[in-house]
Amino acid sequence: MKVDDPNWHSRIRAPLEVKDPEGVEWDDTADVVVVGLGGAGICAALEALRAGAKVIAIDRFSGGGATRMSGGVCYSGGGTPAQKEAGVEDSVEEMYRYLKLEVADAVADSTLRDFCNTSVENIEWLENYGVQFRGTLSPIKTSYPATGHFLYYSGNEAQADYADHAKPAPRGHRVVGDGLTGHRLFDPLLRSALALGLKLYSYSEARRFILSDTGQIVGIQIQHVDDNSKPASQLKKIVRKFSNASTLLFPSIAAKLLSEANLISDRDGTAKVIRIDKAVILAAGGYIHNRNMVEHYAPQYLGAVPLGSIGCDGSGIRLGQSVGAKTDRLNHVSAWRQFNPPAALASGIVVNGKGERFVSEDCYGGKIGHDIAEEHGGTAYIILDSRLRRRALWEAMPGKAELFRLQGAPALMGILMSSKKAATLEELAEKCGMDQTLLTASVGHYNRAADGLEEPQFRKHYDFVRPIVKPPFYAVDISIHNRKYLCPSISLGGIVVDEETGQALNESGKPIPRLFAAGKNAKGISSHRYVSGIALADCVYSGRIAGRSAAR
Repeated sequence: MKVDDPNWHSRIRAPLEVKDPEGVEWDDTADVVVVGLGGAGICAALEALRAGAKVIAIDRFSGGGATRMSGGVCYSGGGTPAQKEAGVEDSVEEMYRYLKLEVADAVADSTLRDFCNTSVENIEWLENYGVQFRGTLSPIKTSYPATGHFLYYSGNEAQADYADHAKPAPRGHRVVGDGLTGHRLFDPLLRSALALGLKLYSYSEARRFILSDTGQIVGIQIQHVDDNSKPASQLKKIVRKFSNASTLLFPSIAAKLLSEANLISDRDGTAKVIRIDKAVILAAGGYIHNRNMVEHYAPQYLGAVPLGSIGCDGSGIRLGQSVGAKTDRLNHVSAWRQFNPPAALASGIVVNGKGERFVSEDCYGGKIGHDIAEEHGGTAYIILDSRLRRRALWEAMPGKAELFRLQGAPALMGILMSSKKAATLEELAEKCGMDQTLLTASVGHYNRAADGLEEPQFRKHYDFVRPIVKPPFYAVDISIHNRKYLCPSISLGGIVVDEETGQALNESGKPIPRLFAAGKNAKGISSHRYVSGIALADCVYSGRIAGRSAAR
């Protein structure tokens, strides 16, 4: 589809061509312009500034993006300071062997090896700017470590099938702090960049590139709302509301807030043009809040709820497409079906709409969600008996408020509001529209394996193996589209780049002069399948590469 196709409802416009860039009355000028100041953008800006470039950053809001809202987990290994502090043995080779299973062919093997080889260096680079990590190891497998724990298994490393291929090691490095700590990663980097001379245009929406008559990028047009104005204050309030967990629990709230922000930008913003003397770096995040793009590229995930900042609207990707950038893997979305907490859910079995078990329940939630969406039509249930359900309810009860809303609350909603109950498995199958023979066979085999009588069909850690024998039985609906048990999702693909430089490529595979992309605007390490921390780690890795290259 073309950039100006009305079916996209896109806010990006086709490029504006000027015959004489010297004759344009530019509002500002920079060597490097960074579009989107989240995790990748701030890392790119820092490297460009260190290389001596004059850098301007443009952000739709006030900076931080999904990085600042996130859990602050950076996937790193090979012997980081935190791993050594915890007494964890890890190597670059084992990190590579594991990540190859998750990354597949999203990037070249040489790129994945370089990502692993530079992992320790990138952690130390962050620490040099004031980001703090610590080797306090989480004692249990969890989707996010509890207060006081900052190193954990954030993917499938310790799951039996993966452990056969690579020696497990905890590589999820959570930034030190209470609750979600993404702000503790972003804020020190921003302070450092501003001290080095970064100029930030907040509340500024990139609208179109400005090209010379030879087609070269020479500038960018933005819609700017003055920082000190009443409209800017209104945008600040919208961002605060959007950062609340209720926007995940109620996606309609997120859509309304985004519409309000767009209205303010259109009504109260002023068009400005910024000259670009060397390069522009697209780092404006994913597209998950652009539901038209989701419908076009990954319609099977429309039922999942969007997880990301208010700026994750695909604008950076669309801006790249406007000048011919090639994209790839935009059909890849990560939808999480996390079962820990509450851990008791992982002791049940996951079955598809027919009643067949198809996955190990202690796998990372992104893999389970992927299998549900891509291989089983989006429909799945987790089967529990009365003991497991009672335990799951207890484990899902409110704890620390912020983490409960994100982890415990959706599970509690699902268990209480979206499950079916029956005295027998046969009756449960009938209520769910499953094949009675398949469901009873799935549960029977699991129970016999739990008792050591048969080899398990899908191996999982013994901590999560509990027979399903005590009636009544329950089927909790964990389908991708189930709004009573929310399934959060993020987009993964992006603009195809030269992986050594971050320079965007066109449909013919040739570099587009002056155009670079990083983070969720670029196809990279996390574009095949997601594990916690891989996106932030890739923001650092790809952002630094793009920043150095653009400054040259």
